[in-house]
Amino acid sequence: MRKYQVLVCFLVLFAGCSGEAVPPSTSVESATQPITPESQTNSPTENTPTPVKTVSTETPTSESLTPEPPSNPFASNTVRVGYRIGDDARNRSFKQPVVDALAFWNNRSAGSYRVNYTYEPDPSEAQILIQFVDTISYCDGYDDSTVGCAPVLDKFDTAEDPTTVRVEDDYAASTTRDIIIHELGHTRGLEHSNSYTIPQMNATIDTLLIPKPNLENRSYGWNTTTFRVYFDTAGTVSSVEEDGYRQEIREGWEYWTTDTDHLNKDVSFEFVDSRSESNIVVKIEDTEGVRWQFWALNTDSDDSPEVYENSTLYVGERNPKYIDYNTALALGYLLLNADNETDMPEPFDGDEEFGDTDRWTD
Repeated sequence: MRKYQVLVCFLVLFAGCSGEAVPPSTSVESATQPITPESQTNSPTENTPTPVKTVSTETPTSESLTPEPPSNPFASNTVRVGYRIGDDARNRSFKQPVVDALAFWNNRSAGSYRVNYTYEPDPSEAQILIQFVDTISYCDGYDDSTVGCAPVLDKFDTAEDPTTVRVEDDYAASTTRDIIIHELGHTRGLEHSNSYTIPQMNATIDTLLIPKPNLENRSYGWNTTTFRVYFDTAGTVSSVEEDGYRQEIREGWEYWTTDTDHLNKDVSFEFVDSRSESNIVVKIEDTEGVRWQFWALNTDSDDSPEVYENSTLYVGERNPKYIDYNTALALGYLLLNADNETDMPEPFDGDEEFGDTDRWTD
């Protein structure tokens, strides 16, 4: 995730595993031949049968016919791979990028052992389980740009059942495939240093986020319905006036918490004591009306923002009795993501003068 107009180019991946090639199996065939006793000679014209020496053989047991398991962490030539979507992940199918990643590795010998993969639709039967999550909260070497994580195994390890690989879920199919290829490479014993032969093993890769609706196309532009309001009184409001101003601001936001006909969200507001805790700051200034600034996040790979992060409302004090109205007006633009007053409900739609405070709060 990146702030508006900030481009994130690379994300970090982590993981690993290893093994060795399975030696070719061999079989030995035996045969019996007729044996002529030394004490008997046979004339070519005599019709004398040649005695045959009986050779007894031991019937092999089923135990002796069982081949040694392949020498790799999964003790199998074919590993079943499935996926599961985490509770915090977006609910969509990842089958195609998983299958494409398996096809990349099948019949390749890169790694410390050779193994092929098969897609397993039942997650409970998978030997390698790819867990798609919203955010990777922990991984060895983790930082904010980590998008994948898997265990690093060597050929002497025994794989956990299942072996879990975690992949963040908000990337386009092509990027998701490359992340899975990278993480499966680690389960084959490949490290980032092997990127000279397998470029997907590089520690960083180019990524493409899933396209999301831009802020201008959203009816609600926030990822939260809980608003923490900081009242910045520095240089504008005395301690004597502060309580009165706070009451006016509170009446402004109550319009949106009580009149649900205008907002299809159950929002809440509360005052907080520090700016760092807030996502809305209200500051009084010596003007009329109201203006606002907002900061938005670009959560995909285009150049437009998708969601508000925080906002500052500058409320004019030249008409103090309208501070509640102006606060409600500014919040309306931000909550409804309105382009102009025609998108606003009464009394903010510009059809008439708003009059006194009692009129618009009815």
